[in-house]
Amino acid sequence: MSKTLIMVANASAARVFNYLPREDFSLLNEFSHQQARQKGGDLVSDRLGHSEAKGGGHGVFVPASNPKDNEAERFAHELADWLENERTHNRCAQVMLVAEPRFLGLLNKALNRQTAKLVYQSVNKDYSKVPQRELPEMLDLRIG
Repeated sequence: MSKTLIMVANASAARVFNYLPREDFSLLNEFSHQQARQKGGDLVSDRLGHSEAKGGGHGVFVPASNPKDNEAERFAHELADWLENERTHNRCAQVMLVAEPRFLGLLNKALNRQTAKLVYQSVNKDYSKVPQRELPEMLDLRIG
């Protein structure tokens, strides 16, 4: 049987499980991204910049991106890089991704073409807090 990796993630944490149908569902790795749990203002080092507008008015420069979104993208890339490493070392044959819709989109976007081909199923649910023993039934996996 080919080994399947099941990644259950959100923007701040991920768990990866080994899955062999009718044999095994075990925790392989856990990831934590504490920056995603911080307030947006705590993620930037400086206060907003000021600028002078035409006519003598003053304004505040607002960055084009949200710091929390940037952290979620960083974490998605970290997870995608880890999956790529598993793929290149032939440690998995297929991948199931389980994440809330917004983060699942970031994760899919971060995967390179070869790793994306291993994704056989994506589940748009945040099961990151679901206990391990309940996941196989929720994901309709056959164990033992």
